[in-house]
Amino acid sequence: MRRLLALLLAGCVIVVAARLPAPPVLDPMTDTIFDVEEAAFGSSRFVHCPWALSDGRRESVYVVAADRTTGFDISFLEGGKIEQVRSGEVTREAMARIENPREIGTSPALVEFAESPGSVGVVAFGEELLAGDLCTATLPATWHLPGGSTIEGERLTLRLFNPFTSDARVDLWALSELGTEAGESLEGLTVPAHRTRVIALDEILTGRESLAIIVRPSLGAVIPVMILDTGSDIAVWPGMGSSEGWEFPVAAVDGYDTELVLTNEASLEVNYLVEVFDETAALLEPLSGTIDGPGQARVRLGEFPTSRFGIRVTGDGPFGAVVVGRSGTAVAATAGTPTTGSAWLVPGPGAVPAVSRLRLLNAGVLDLEVAYVTLTPSGEGPPGSVALAAGAVETVTVDGTDVAGVFVSANGAFSVGWWAEGEGTAVFGGAVPVER
Repeated sequence: MRRLLALLLAGCVIVVAARLPAPPVLDPMTDTIFDVEEAAFGSSRFVHCPWALSDGRRESVYVVAADRTTGFDISFLEGGKIEQVRSGEVTREAMARIENPREIGTSPALVEFAESPGSVGVVAFGEELLAGDLCTATLPATWHLPGGSTIEGERLTLRLFNPFTSDARVDLWALSELGTEAGESLEGLTVPAHRTRVIALDEILTGRESLAIIVRPSLGAVIPVMILDTGSDIAVWPGMGSSEGWEFPVAAVDGYDTELVLTNEASLEVNYLVEVFDETAALLEPLSGTIDGPGQARVRLGEFPTSRFGIRVTGDGPFGAVVVGRSGTAVAATAGTPTTGSAWLVPGPGAVPAVSRLRLLNAGVLDLEVAYVTLTPSGEGPPGSVALAAGAVETVTVDGTDVAGVFVSANGAFSVGWWAEGEGTAVFGGAVPVER
C-alpha cells in the first residue's frame, strides 16, 4: 500500500497546511499534499496517533473505522524508522479492534487507509489508567492544547510526533494564570523525522494551576498530544486547530467537577458565549466572558442545577477549547467538535473494560430521532433508537462483548461524545462525522 514514490521524494520539504475549513493532509511517505477534498474533521487517508501506552500493567486498543470498506496499515515508528506494520480491513458495519499491538512502550503510529478516508481512536486501560481519544487526521497552521496543570503531585507532558521524512522545528507559547510565558526551553525545538520529542512541562513551568500550550511550527509539521498524570489516573487529549465554535456533548457527568478552558493566540481579545443543554431541554442561563489576546479563559461548569449536560461555545474570533473533568481520583479531558452532522462513527466506547456511555447533543431547534448500533470486528450488534429533543442531550449506555465502537445517525444535525468510568479512573472521548 505504501507508495514507491516515497523512495524518490523522501527529501521533499513539507508544506504545512493553511488554516482552512477542511485543511489538507500530508502523505507521511512522500511529504506531499494529499487531496484536500478527502480531508475533513476526524477522517483522512492518513491518520496520526501520537500516543498509546502498553506495559505489564496496562494495555492499549486501536479502534479503526471507516464509512466505506477499505484496507488499512498501522505503522509503528521507533528510533527514526518504521518498526512494525499491522494490516487489516474495515467496513461501515465492522470496526477493527487491534488489542495491545505493542507489548511495551508509548511509541506512536501512523495509519494509512487504502480506498477511502477513515478514522482511528486509541484507548488505554489498566492500573491507574483509563485514557484516550481520537487520533489526528488534519494539520492546522497552529495547535491549541488547553487544560493542563503542573501543581504539586501532577506531571504534564507534551509529546510532539513527527511522522514525516523531514525534520520539523516548532515554537511553544505557554499561557498560564501568570500570563504569556516564554523561555529558551520553549523556542526553536527540533523534532527529527520519524521521531517524537517529549517535553516535560512540569519540570519547565512548575506550580501552574492552569497551563495551556500553543504549538507553532516554523518548519515542517508535528502532531502534538497532551498527557496529564495525577498519580491516580491519566488524561490524554489531542491538539486542535482554532474555530469560532465548539460543541461538547460530554461537558459534565455525575461525580465530576468539570471546567472549560479556552485559548486565544491572536493579539485581539475574543468574546465568547457558552450555551448549556441538559436532559430536560430547560433554558439554562448561558455564560459569557472574554479570552485575552493572547491568553486563556477558564469557565467552571459546576454552577448548574444538573450534572448531566452538554455545551456549545461560540466566539467572535477563533479559539481553542478543552473540557477537563476531575473526581476524587479520576481525571479526563477531551477536545470539542467544531462541526455537527447527521451521522457519526464513535471509535472507543465498549473497547475498555468499563461502562461506556454516549452523550447526544441537539443544539438545534427541531426534535430528532436518533438511531444507533454497536460495531464489532464481526459486524453490527442489535440496533436501538432514542428521541432527542431540540436544545437537549440524551445518554445511551453501550453494552455488548467485543464492541469496538458505535455508529449513530439521525434525521438532522447533532453531535456525539462518550465517556467511560471504572475503578476510580475515567476517559472522555470524541466522535467523527461521516457521510450517510
